[in-house]
Amino acid sequence: MTDTDIDNPTPAAPSRPPFLVRRRTVFTWFVPLLLIIAVFLLHRQDGGFVSLGVGIGLVFVGEVVRFWAAGFISKDQIVTTGGPYGHVRNPLYFGSLLLAIGYGLISGLGWPIVVLLVVLFLIFHLAAINYEEKFLTGKFGTPYTDYLSRVPRLIPSPWPRTRGEGGFAWSKAIDNREHISALFAVVFVIILTVCRYVGH
Repeated sequence: MTDTDIDNPTPAAPSRPPFLVRRRTVFTWFVPLLLIIAVFLLHRQDGGFVSLGVGIGLVFVGEVVRFWAAGFISKDQIVTTGGPYGHVRNPLYFGSLLLAIGYGLISGLGWPIVVLLVVLFLIFHLAAINYEEKFLTGKFGTPYTDYLSRVPRLIPSPWPRTRGEGGFAWSKAIDNREHISALFAVVFVIILTVCRYVGH
């Protein structure tokens, strides 16, 4: 469980998150806004309907992964090792990575924009992951370091490396506001698709 609430650290966490961690909202809000503007102005269709369909599929899968993870996690309470957390330590971030790739494909701007979005994602989110792992190591100690040694950080294992703590509940996913993320994804896909084809 490394998808923790790092913007409100407890006394067990380092005193202040690093700059990139505090500025993740740049990636969350500012980058999507710039992408919309670029798609609207350029309205290219690189990859045609194939890239559009694959992009929408990746966004759907990414949101499913995020909902699954959000329904398991109990932030800062236990080391969650069940469900998606048995496959990857950061399933929420992995889901977000799929979203970023999907948005890039939907944009119709080609592979350069997909690569750029992935690079920006890694710059901001790897910093967050490093910070969270230090925080959770200090909080949970050996149980968490054992988990770190067994489960990959960002790219999931095809089979679970652990089975155990945590169970899925829709109420957890809602409490973690994943329905808001899903709504944003739907609206963003619609906007990108409309902007991609405007003027054609």
